[in-house]
Amino acid sequence: MKLRLLLLFSLLLSACAAPPEEIPVTAIDSNAVARHQARVAALEQWQLTGQLALFNLSADERDAVYLEWQQQPQQLNLRFYHPLKGTLARLEQDPSGAVYYDEDGQAYYGRSAQQLVQRLFAFALPVELLQRVVTGAQPADASAQRYQLLNEDELPYAPLFSYRVAAEDQLWTVQLARYEAHGSADAPLFLPTDIELMSEQWRIKLRVKAWKL
Repeated sequence: MKLRLLLLFSLLLSACAAPPEEIPVTAIDSNAVARHQARVAALEQWQLTGQLALFNLSADERDAVYLEWQQQPQQLNLRFYHPLKGTLARLEQDPSGAVYYDEDGQAYYGRSAQQLVQRLFAFALPVELLQRVVTGAQPADASAQRYQLLNEDELPYAPLFSYRVAAEDQLWTVQLARYEAHGSADAPLFLPTDIELMSEQWRIKLRVKAWKL
């Protein structure tokens, strides 16, 4: 088990290629930024599979798990699993509330996924922030934005490279990298495959294996 976790952490932390040059907000075409954000805002439902690593920096603890994420306008479904052990847990949320199912199928209920995680595990993790930023959407209260320019030979798009945002009484630095193009060549949708959030206490890293729209 330890060997599998070490291999998973190695995969998550290794760099596959040099990241593109980041561009400050003052040096990029605002139309390219707006064009990309409009495409992201039109995305109402999606699915992803990948690997999630969680680092508790203050306690020097870490964990890693495989993830299936299904998102609809008013519904969230997360399945945490291991290739050999199967489903480890599920976290679901809809307008009526949230429910967490552990490995034995025991259900725990709460007002929201974020509140439920905090109550069960004493983790002030930004579940709601993750829902907003995993696709590369820019929060209204983001600051220190930097971008990368894609599709320069055609109609340029400028997805986020990094920014800062406050959530759960913590200041988070968000980094998004290795964007992949989806949809038509005339109106591509660029989605990140490397997503990282870091605060003084936490580091969260999500590596997306596949997007499904």
